[in-house]
Amino acid sequence: MHIDHLYRKMPFSQQAHARHNEYTHYGYNRDNEQVEQIYLAMLFGQNSRFPAYYRRIPGNISDVSTLKTTVKSLGFLGAATIHLVLDRGFYSVTNIDELYQRRHKFTIALPTGRKWVEPYLDKHCANIASPANYFVVGDNKVLYAATELHKWGRNKHSGYLHLYYNAERAANDFDCFTRKLIFCRDALLKGRPIKDHEDFYKRYLVVKKTPKGGLKVDYNEKEIRKRRDRYSGFFCIFSNKIKDAREALKVYRNKDVVENCFDDLKNHLDMKRLRVHSAAAMDCRLFLQFLALVYINAIRNTIEADSKLKYLTAREVMEEMETLARIEYSRYGQIFTETSPMQRHIMKIFNLGTKT
Repeated sequence: MHIDHLYRKMPFSQQAHARHNEYTHYGYNRDNEQVEQIYLAMLFGQNSRFPAYYRRIPGNISDVSTLKTTVKSLGFLGAATIHLVLDRGFYSVTNIDELYQRRHKFTIALPTGRKWVEPYLDKHCANIASPANYFVVGDNKVLYAATELHKWGRNKHSGYLHLYYNAERAANDFDCFTRKLIFCRDALLKGRPIKDHEDFYKRYLVVKKTPKGGLKVDYNEKEIRKRRDRYSGFFCIFSNKIKDAREALKVYRNKDVVENCFDDLKNHLDMKRLRVHSAAAMDCRLFLQFLALVYINAIRNTIEADSKLKYLTAREVMEEMETLARIEYSRYGQIFTETSPMQRHIMKIFNLGTKT
């Protein structure tokens, strides 16, 4: 069985204290909410755009550590060959090794600053903005792309490293890098170093301890200039399946379907807060939410294929149908209330009838 899947994990918060739910913990929250949470990991069919699998994960588990278990469990379920599309939060050497070992296909965005990528960036930084590498994506966004064959690990597994450069992104990248640099320097001076930033400290900061002055932290100007001049504006995708840079970017950008589904869960399906107090109740709610998500995606896929409905959201289509009612009489049968032209069109597209 071959499956093209988008894998993503999202936190869901527990507002009240769930004393009997062992899955709720404090962890990283993209909304910066200081509340206990769980993680919900999901696989989505890239072609069908339907959710196919989900797992609940304790709220203090990182993205990197969840992928290995998920891949193993899919193997137990009989999914022999999978193509996983992953964001950069799932990147680690161990995870890539595991995917190669299990013969799965993958397309993954790389975090910035991977040392094994830098020789390729050095090679292309001067000529990446050639007209030969030019293409346009999305809302007239201009990109330049190049692809390098890379041999991964000791076994020299073949993979394709796709390099993308955007001139507008370069200034923003360096601004974000500068902010991180100042934040890391201040953390060191305050005696609160962050363990995950150790390599960053070593490369871009010069730390000295003096008997009189104490801790002194300076900037490594040489490495900082190198980062600005050579690496700003680049982002990378690594795949062991897709050889073409444009196709790899298209497949990766299709993960927007995942973002839409999690947005549906948190907003339209009222799951921004769990509002349960036990793991058993949480499991029941997650299962019902998963089924509801399947229905919403079926509605979305149908309306996107229709010229009149494709500009509406799934929520707007459902709201359009709310005034339609069926009235049943115990002795005389049933009748439907009056329908608008839009309601009749929706019923036609979804193959619904109002015959008594």
